[in-house]
Amino acid sequence: DVDAMLTKLNKEKGWQVGIHVDGASGAFVAPFQEGMPAWDFRLPNVLSISASGHKFGESVCGTGWIVWRQRQDLSDNVAISVSYLGGKADSYTLNFSRPASGVFVQYYKFHRLGRAGYKALCDNRMSNAKYLRDFLKSVKHTDGRPKFVVLNPLDGEFTLAVVSAYFNPELNLPYDDIDLQHQMLQY
Repeated sequence: DVDAMLTKLNKEKGWQVGIHVDGASGAFVAPFQEGMPAWDFRLPNVLSISASGHKFGESVCGTGWIVWRQRQDLSDNVAISVSYLGGKADSYTLNFSRPASGVFVQYYKFHRLGRAGYKALCDNRMSNAKYLRDFLKSVKHTDGRPKFVVLNPLDGEFTLAVVSAYFNPELNLPYDDIDLQHQMLQY
């Protein structure tokens, strides 16, 4: 919807405004969910997409990256030109001297797992989240009321493999989520 609106505005006003998709964790989930509406370079106004490889991308902590549709969309103001080993080099990192381990791990995972492997990981995570979500929805208080309120109760919608719930406040339980957390930490 945003892309369609932006296409209309760009045409009416003579603008050239593009979209950056901050994919974060979702960029490693959305491509593997059936029926997901277009959110990527299939939309003409999407110029760049970033993703957090260290989350669902299976890379090491701190790994993230950004992809531009075409080089001309990457502003020269983003790069820092540095003198390195007797020549000049452009650095597109926030800090020029960064370890490359995250990039290598991500590259390895892309080649090792491939699209089918990432889809299998995504499907497994979504199944685990559904299992936990269904369990939390099934837990009842002794009076038959639900013990938990599940914040993302619908299955089959486009979501991350995350389950959010809290104790049903109508029950006025003598314990809270922190007490539950302490009990879980013991096991």
